[in-house]
Amino acid sequence: RPDVTEDSKTSLDTVLRSVVKIYCTYTEPHFSLPWQMKRQDSATSSGFVISEKRILGNAHGVAFHSVVRIRKHGTAKKYIAKVLHVGHECDLAMLTVEDDEFWNGLHPLRLGGVPQLQDMINVVGYPTGGDNISVTQGIVSRVGVGKYSHTEECLLAVQIDAAINAGNSGGPAIKRNRVVGVAFETLDDAENIGYIIPTPVINHFLNDIAQSGKYLGFCSLGIHWQTIENRGMMSALKLSRAQSSSSSSS
Repeated sequence: RPDVTEDSKTSLDTVLRSVVKIYCTYTEPHFSLPWQMKRQDSATSSGFVISEKRILGNAHGVAFHSVVRIRKHGTAKKYIAKVLHVGHECDLAMLTVEDDEFWNGLHPLRLGGVPQLQDMINVVGYPTGGDNISVTQGIVSRVGVGKYSHTEECLLAVQIDAAINAGNSGGPAIKRNRVVGVAFETLDDAENIGYIIPTPVINHFLNDIAQSGKYLGFCSLGIHWQTIENRGMMSALKLSRAQSSSSSSS
């Protein structure tokens, strides 16, 4: 009979080795004074290895980058990284490292499905408060369309109660050794409410790149809509109470 505990340790060790820390030096444009740039700054985020020697992370983790370096778990050496594709709309970025030494001992993580309510997942990354890797555990509390703070776009998101702090962004959310999402933001003025980008959004980003060679984005219906609760507006639009309380226009 196999040792379940030992197998679990092996699987966890594989996941930890495949999660990296991203160091980004960036310079934001000065929108009030467009002829000059803001002061150079730096930030850290997380990422993880996927197939074909690629690394998946957050777009906001490499936004306005000038230099990006990546460090593996358990080592001090930082490798120069190249940003291949950025999807600001879905807050995802794809990177790679051209130094073959970097990929020794790394294994690509596989994507899973959309987690269900009350599913237990682990979020792996490099949050503030320490330099080593961190693993937090939480439960899925909501699955639905939400606003991504990076670009204010509304896409599918998963809410969890695992702690997601600065630096966790880009780290994988793991369920049964499969990636079910990418950590990307937390809710201000609330405790233990974080959000992950689910695999349908990730797959759309990856499929765009595979088929077109670049990220093309998400389509839109091109309409605006609003709820209608005022009886006067319903009467003007000749809507009955039995009809849906929404209206749309092109």
